[in-house]
Amino acid sequence: MAEDRDREVYTAPPPRTPVADRTTSVPNPVTFLQAVFSYVVDAPVTFVREWIESRQAKNKFYYYHQKFPRVPDLSECMEGDHLCFFEAEAQWRRDRMVDQQIVEICRERLGACKQREGPNQFQNCAKEIEQLAQVTKAYQDRYGDLGVHGNARTCLMKQKHRMIEERKAQANAS
Repeated sequence: MAEDRDREVYTAPPPRTPVADRTTSVPNPVTFLQAVFSYVVDAPVTFVREWIESRQAKNKFYYYHQKFPRVPDLSECMEGDHLCFFEAEAQWRRDRMVDQQIVEICRERLGACKQREGPNQFQNCAKEIEQLAQVTKAYQDRYGDLGVHGNARTCLMKQKHRMIEERKAQANAS
């Protein structure tokens, strides 16, 4: 089939790519500027960057796990120790965020179980339902009724009042 084509209609491509004819003998300023930029700016920056990366390759540092040391609770702070108050407040906020994520993970697991099991969700997802109930109750006991502007001090007062009520109920039962 290659022999059937008409050579007059379809001419053969040129065997070599033609060289562009220069109209002037002056060098192109763009290539000159690119070379100057490469040697003056790019090469030193690349060298410094590679040198720093070679030093950092020895000591890997992972950004995604920031570990905070546990600080004393608000009840353990001395009176007038504002730094301790601040650290305890920050610790309480981190604990609250962790507890919120635990509740969210349990809720997602229950949703996935319900989606997977379909009509048999009440039988096969009983463990997830019980776990979500326990986690939600613990979260509600600790952080419920604090509102958006809750802080470590109001949470501690809530815990204190709950313990006083439990002692009164225990004393009345005895």
